[in-house]
Amino acid sequence: MHPERAFLPTHRFDDPLIASGPPGFAIGSFAELAPWSYASFPHRHEFYEMVCVTSGSGTQVIDFVPYELNPVTLYFVAPGQVQFWERHTPIEGFVVVFLEEFLAAQYGDRVSPRQSLTLDPLGIGRALHLDDDQVEPIMALFTALYREYRRPGGADVSVLQSYLHILLVEMRRLHSDANTSMVEDRSTALARRYLRLVSDELLNEQTVRGYADRIGITPKHLADVVRRTTGKTPAEIIRTALTVEAKRLLTHTDLTIAQVSQRLSFDNPSYFGRFFKREVGMSPGEFRRRGMAGPAPTQAPAHMPVRRRGERLPSVTKLPT
Repeated sequence: MHPERAFLPTHRFDDPLIASGPPGFAIGSFAELAPWSYASFPHRHEFYEMVCVTSGSGTQVIDFVPYELNPVTLYFVAPGQVQFWERHTPIEGFVVVFLEEFLAAQYGDRVSPRQSLTLDPLGIGRALHLDDDQVEPIMALFTALYREYRRPGGADVSVLQSYLHILLVEMRRLHSDANTSMVEDRSTALARRYLRLVSDELLNEQTVRGYADRIGITPKHLADVVRRTTGKTPAEIIRTALTVEAKRLLTHTDLTIAQVSQRLSFDNPSYFGRFFKREVGMSPGEFRRRGMAGPAPTQAPAHMPVRRRGERLPSVTKLPT
């Protein structure tokens, strides 16, 4: 197995392209933030990415969902999602990348970039094509962010945080949620905390009780809040997240099915196969063969930094039902 195909490349915030400004935040044009803006190979980010396409065309594939990008389009990618670009014509616009801690430094837990996404266990916000009357105010915010970031005397971090907060609010409103504040009630905030934990800790924790213990509530309370807020049970969210990660590994790495099973902490490949077929409707092998029949995205260059997750993971004897 080629070593780069055992792990998905991960873009990190310590790269010189984005680490020279205020800690945890960067904004630039597509050309300025390349290769992030034009990465044609499957990869993850350890940060949030917000993109505004102002000219050109292409397709951004995020966790197997293709989004056609034409002027003027916004989209938002959460940490951990697998994505790659297919350019049709040269693309111009803004790219904003930031860590959640950048907003938390000013707003604490009251404001989270995840609130700009739907309450979806996968955290995928659809691409948003702006109507004519929406373009000017959104572009004004991106321009203000860019000018402050490039300010000759140095950017004021609190100004960047405020502009970014406003952009996130506007994105949420564009998701047909105009009357919802970025400051959430306790139940919604708790549900989002659960979704974030599942996203961040899936390979280390796969039981509802384990997550409830981390949050400091009972499994029943967690189940009631998550079901009421998302329409799904906590166990369904874990299964969905596991299924998506399995699809990522089967499609974008050369790991054997047994190795994918181990990476996801299943006790044995047979149980993983039964789980996958129940969730997807086909075996892992069939899913991989169907994926290989389509066009293959470009592979990561050998120099691309790869974040390697530990191979030894706690085993799971049974997933919640």
